[in-house]
Amino acid sequence: MTSTLRALIEDEHRELDALLARADAAGLLDLEAFEALRARLLRHIAIEEKLILAEVRVVRGGEPIEGARRVRVEHGAIASLLVGTPDVALVAELRSLLIAHEAFEEQGLYAACEVVLGPERALDIAHRARTYPAIPVAKHFDGPLVPRTAADALRGAARMKFAAGGH
Repeated sequence: MTSTLRALIEDEHRELDALLARADAAGLLDLEAFEALRARLLRHIAIEEKLILAEVRVVRGGEPIEGARRVRVEHGAIASLLVGTPDVALVAELRSLLIAHEAFEEQGLYAACEVVLGPERALDIAHRARTYPAIPVAKHFDGPLVPRTAADALRGAARMKFAAGGH
């Protein structure tokens, strides 16, 4: 059992990375692995957004932690890349986003979250994260506005967060 919130997130990142590697092993799309990755990523993002970052914001009196806006924009971009029908190129784009995103989270964001939350609250959130339910996953959609590259996904997510006044 994971002892800290940060360790839980890092363990989930390794599991997601393994699914990502399976999704395009040998240059071929493994649809089953991709769909498992898609479901796990959406759940993982929900845990980070609805449990961790939300609770940190409460503790900080409504003020988001430094880096929260970046993480939320990247979450939006990652989620938008999961909309279209997958192929090997899409998996590569997703990988390019996840590498930088996971590094940012692991190199300080979640350690800072643990400090803000304190040990008892962080452990409570880690427990709630372990039991967090699966997220319903919609069918793939390939409309003209669905991004197929990391750059397009990031631009779109940043516009949406800015327009919505997101933190």
